[in-house]
Amino acid sequence: MKFKNRRNECVTTTEGREIWVSRSVAVVVCIVLECEGQPYILVNQRGTGVPDCQGYWNLPCGYLDYDETTTEAAVREVWEECGVNSLELLQGADWEFFSQPWDISSVPTDNRQNVTIHHGLHAQVATLPAVSNANNEPNETADIRWLPLAQADTLEFAFQHRERIAKYLSHLARVAGIHYA
Repeated sequence: MKFKNRRNECVTTTEGREIWVSRSVAVVVCIVLECEGQPYILVNQRGTGVPDCQGYWNLPCGYLDYDETTTEAAVREVWEECGVNSLELLQGADWEFFSQPWDISSVPTDNRQNVTIHHGLHAQVATLPAVSNANNEPNETADIRWLPLAQADTLEFAFQHRERIAKYLSHLARVAGIHYA
């Protein structure tokens, strides 16, 4: 049989440790909250402390750490990048995709060869949770917003996240009957 894959590379550190360089696992989190009949989505703007796409907007996202499930990584990334406790939001969610992701992308040409696990939730809230960059790496985020969903097309997104938002909204419509124009 013939395969099209490239082998993972083994690198030896200066201490003699062998580390395999392979594709990474990332999480992306779509949180849509309805407040006073208006849908909002949690987004953040990439700051000067990130290696790429500075100034672009994205959904909370990041890489899976050792000894961490994708659900734990999703909760952590939302907390670190946006200061929002998604565990509290999950308690009141009418639809949640934290226990099981709503999408998995493993196409090598998408997003730097990452295998990306997409989590999310939808909830009705009386007030939008406060956001904060207090838990960020230095200058990781420049801005954090509960963006009115109708304004999502006005921002320039990194990592095809605008398309991810559209796909998540289609998923919500399909499985939950929740429709947004």
